Amino acid sequence: MTEHAIGVDLADLYSTPNGGEPARTLAWGDRVEVLERGADRLKVATRHYPEGPDGSVGSEPFTGYLRVPRGVPAERILVPPDEAAVLKVDFVDVQQGDASVIETPEGKVMLVDGGDNQLFARYLAARFPGTSPSQLKEIDCILVSHGDADHFAGLTEIAESETNTEPQKRLFIHPRRVFHNGLVKRPSSVREADQLGPTKESGDETVITGLESDLLAVPDDQMNKPFKAWKRALERFRERGPIEFERLAKGDDKAFSFLAGEDLTVQVLGPIESHVDGAVGLKFLGEPPKKPFVSHPSQRASARRGRSVSHTINGHSVVIRLEFGSWRFLFTGDLNEQAAEALTDAQGRDEVSLRSEVFKVPHHGSADFSQSFFRAVSPILSIVSSGDENARKEYIHPRATLLTALGRHGRSEDSVLFVTELVAFFETVGWAYPTEERGEPPDLERPFFGFRRAAWGLVKVRTDGERLLVFTNSASARLKEAYAFVMEAGAPAPARVVKV
Repeated sequence: MTEHAIGVDLADLYSTPNGGEPARTLAWGDRVEVLERGADRLKVATRHYPEGPDGSVGSEPFTGYLRVPRGVPAERILVPPDEAAVLKVDFVDVQQGDASVIETPEGKVMLVDGGDNQLFARYLAARFPGTSPSQLKEIDCILVSHGDADHFAGLTEIAESETNTEPQKRLFIHPRRVFHNGLVKRPSSVREADQLGPTKESGDETVITGLESDLLAVPDDQMNKPFKAWKRALERFRERGPIEFERLAKGDDKAFSFLAGEDLTVQVLGPIESHVDGAVGLKFLGEPPKKPFVSHPSQRASARRGRSVSHTINGHSVVIRLEFGSWRFLFTGDLNEQAAEALTDAQGRDEVSLRSEVFKVPHHGSADFSQSFFRAVSPILSIVSSGDENARKEYIHPRATLLTALGRHGRSEDSVLFVTELVAFFETVGWAYPTEERGEPPDLERPFFGFRRAAWGLVKVRTDGERLLVFTNSASARLKEAYAFVMEAGAPAPARVVKV
């Protein structure tokens, strides 16, 4: 067997040599082992991701057939791995939260956030199968953009998965690096002014100086429940090897030197630090004016008042700009308007460049956004990570005003926007009538109308530095929404090629 990579954008994989319904779709850069070559088909070994009885996605070895269309040389469909060395970025639907996976052409893996439920852990277990205490998946970096549970509590679920009774749902990892913004939430019993640690006053501003680097050194009584659970998970991970902890702020680009040698660079654009009495900190941010925002006046950020823990945590999200060849990816956590306008001002002083082709939209598409920031980014591909799974987490994300702004500030008429909860697919199951005989708990005694997730909400991006492909899952194996872009030298925007 010889390893090859998919050299075309998308290729259907069939269970039988005669075709039929595709078993799955392989994408540019996916690896396969070639078993047999024929005139019109290729027999390959790869992996399949079947749905289990409980709706979860598994991972198992799979042998299938790639059909060679008439007039298309097989050498174009399957190429040597170095000829399809692509950067892979997957934006995973974790409902109300953020979670992304970055995999470099050489196989380095970085996790950016992780949602607050088990969905990200399940996805990773299927993507990186076969791990065990003696066969760990090395994660080169976990970047937690900020300390809200919907961005990192799901990472704790990775540690919890190790004891799952079903082997395909287990994932054993060792993260080499954990990066974050340094703000640790105290228990809710602590008054709001002290919930982020010691502060110092600087004129009209309050600056948080109690920033942390090594999360394992923070006492338990200085952490809220999600942070304590994350600390327990990190303690388990550290038993398997050293972990480098680092608090990131604007300019800490050297933290990503482990990516050197791959034509891939990362700039840290935020949070922006403040200095007071010789100390370094992050200033408390305020509450925005009362919602809803209809006209979205440009001076709203300056009208914020008071101190808000939630807006401070969000606004000081770690913001990174990843560059690979001609393409830039901007990850923004839960950046809000006040912090976004500070970054836009920094660009006006030539301190940073925000212009990026791929844009992970801030804060799940909330109304607390900056028009000038979107204009500075001028994205071609925007991704909103959102989901309203229950009434407690219903924030009306993404907001209509934000979607309109993304359309207005897209770089060209061919700019596209994806929303993770919209690219997931839920299949109607119908009425269910639980009974005690079936062993359901009392809270399921009432009949309910059910749906099941028939396709993950994944937005997948692939690029070799010149071309860029974006595509999504679908409940139909024959249907994918996909777009390919080519960066044209000297052009204000890339040309678009549509793939259906």
